[in-house]
Amino acid sequence: MTRLATPLLFLIPLSTVSGQELSQQEKDAGFVRMFNGKDLTGWMYLGKGDGTFSVKDGAIHYKGGGGWLCYTVKEYPDFELRCDFQLIKKGGDGGIFFRASKDSPGGGWPSMRYELQVKDYAEQGRLWGLPYKLDKDQVAKARKKLGEWESYRLIVQGERVEVYLNDVLINTSDAAKRRMPAYLGLQAEGGEQAFKNLRVRAIK
Repeated sequence: MTRLATPLLFLIPLSTVSGQELSQQEKDAGFVRMFNGKDLTGWMYLGKGDGTFSVKDGAIHYKGGGGWLCYTVKEYPDFELRCDFQLIKKGGDGGIFFRASKDSPGGGWPSMRYELQVKDYAEQGRLWGLPYKLDKDQVAKARKKLGEWESYRLIVQGERVEVYLNDVLINTSDAAKRRMPAYLGLQAEGGEQAFKNLRVRAIK
């Protein structure tokens, strides 16, 4: 399968973007900012109790596990999502939900979803809910040390999924069903993690 067309501008590291603001190239490409760096406007916690997510030092932060944070502004069946993430403590486990339903049966995860894992283990970038081809050698080369900020680019178009870790293509799938609802969200499953520079563009 041919790799999805990726214009040069999408190869610009997220670290070049100041704060939560979009670069002019991102604006021209149709990206929108998902997080304002100050509060959880546009997001909804779905789970038990008050939730484990908060805003800390300009990032969405969680400590502990359970439930997920749904981005409610718009649904994105086909999209490119970009973000920075930080594995703060060893053994942390979380994820990015996509093509997800807006629910949380039993206070857990959406009843329908795919997931890009954000986890402190050798299979960083693994997908959940669909078959995939993960290049573990590329993952090992691309990963940074625990506590350093890293970046994900998740491109989903039709049945095709591509995952880039620190601008390196590490995982693909050709089995993602295009379906609605199609919400995006962040999973808290254990440990401590943070996310910032969240931006997304719809692919038509």
